[in-house]
Amino acid sequence: MTVDEAKSVLDWILENTVFLMGLLAFVSVLAATLSAKARERASGELHRLQASYDELDDQAKILAQTDLELNRIQEELDKKVNGLATLHEVGTFMSRTFDVEKLFDHITEPLIAQLGFDRGVILLKPEEGPNYECKRVLGYTDEELKTLLKILQSEEFSQVIPGLKQPFLCENPKKAEAWKQALASALGCTKYLSVPVKVQEETVGAVLLGNESVMAQITAGDLETISVLASQIAGGIENSRLYSEIWKSHRDLERRVQQRTQELAQANEKLININRMKSDFVSAVSHELRTPLTSIKGYASILISGRMGNVDEKVKERLQKIDKHSNSLVRMINDMLDISRIESGKVEMALNPTNLLDIIHEAADIVRPQVRETNLELEVSTPDSLPEILADSQQMERVFMNLLSNAIKYTPSKGYVRITAKEKEDCVQVAISDTGVGISAEELPRVFQEFYKASNEIVNPTQQSTGLGLSLVKHIVDAHGGEIWVESELGKGTAFHFTIPKAKAQEETHVS
Repeated sequence: MTVDEAKSVLDWILENTVFLMGLLAFVSVLAATLSAKARERASGELHRLQASYDELDDQAKILAQTDLELNRIQEELDKKVNGLATLHEVGTFMSRTFDVEKLFDHITEPLIAQLGFDRGVILLKPEEGPNYECKRVLGYTDEELKTLLKILQSEEFSQVIPGLKQPFLCENPKKAEAWKQALASALGCTKYLSVPVKVQEETVGAVLLGNESVMAQITAGDLETISVLASQIAGGIENSRLYSEIWKSHRDLERRVQQRTQELAQANEKLININRMKSDFVSAVSHELRTPLTSIKGYASILISGRMGNVDEKVKERLQKIDKHSNSLVRMINDMLDISRIESGKVEMALNPTNLLDIIHEAADIVRPQVRETNLELEVSTPDSLPEILADSQQMERVFMNLLSNAIKYTPSKGYVRITAKEKEDCVQVAISDTGVGISAEELPRVFQEFYKASNEIVNPTQQSTGLGLSLVKHIVDAHGGEIWVESELGKGTAFHFTIPKAKAQEETHVS
């Protein structure tokens, strides 16, 4: 039944009650003039009417009480709806700001009035110290505010602080604990509530709201509403703290990145200088070594030729070893000089349109006698034609000779060495593979380092490696603008792949 329907029924009962009362009076008068029997019947009717009247009166009281209760519920619902609408507005603002001061500025006297309160205080714990600070004071005159602040900042008020860690509603301060009475006196409220502001289970503040009037009501529903407000404040504070931490971390990270970048730039400059000094040193030492090596080779050749007299076969054999090792040393010095010159930019590649197939077949013809001598097979698998590459033909020949020599050196008898080439989008890709001893996965990343030698047993121990061939190959390929990589598996062989840009692709790049 709605409130309007209840009122209609109540009005009907009141109207009929007047009628019944008149009817009772009439029956009473009539009963006095009737006979005893008639009076007895009239008396019974009178009692029946009295019972009906009493029943209607009880129903009227119940309906009146229901009407009051419905009005109270309606008022409570209206108050809660208004409070939720107000909290929605506050929450929308708090979710958009990371400034705690702006957050509290948005909590105004009209706002708490919409929530059903006359005055209030929002307290917040500082980062240091046990007491709370007043972040917002609402509904007080200047004189009242001075008194309130004096109380809140007193030592006595510190005894109240532990009680603010739990929500509570104080409807009758006179019958409450002493500290609640003291708090009511400080706030100047006849009724008030307190809700803690908690961030990650830590109490960082409290919201205290109340009313001066004795007639004003504060209910459990108000406590729930203000609990939502306290949660919104806590969320805003947490967002502000997180934002501050992120901003601080960001600034610290920027500072560290700048510092690290500067350190890396300085370290890089030192490395460039060290590398330049290394190249200069290698170049100087290599030149100095060439002079005595030339003399050693010269004297060994003269002695071997017999121009200075007959030489015993055993002596001649040793002189030949001296000449052979001198040649190896000369090659190593030349490789070191070439690497040093390429690194320092002193060697300019004479890049011209070059037929790669001519270089492949020429390199294959040079190593075929060595392949037959070691009982290997050499396979050249290339298309009939390939686009020209932009290369220095002499340097490119060195790439093939180094890779082929390496493959032959590490491939056992009856194995094979294969050369393949194919056209790709903007380059030509070459692969030189073998069925040799292979390279372990741990050593693969280091094969292009200077002076690095794989730990695998060399198939032909008479062919010693300087550890510079692959490094030189990589420097030459890089200088051509290509890439080189290696694939290998122990006991199954190795494949070196490299790419060289097409002459036409390079020309189009320079034109664009």
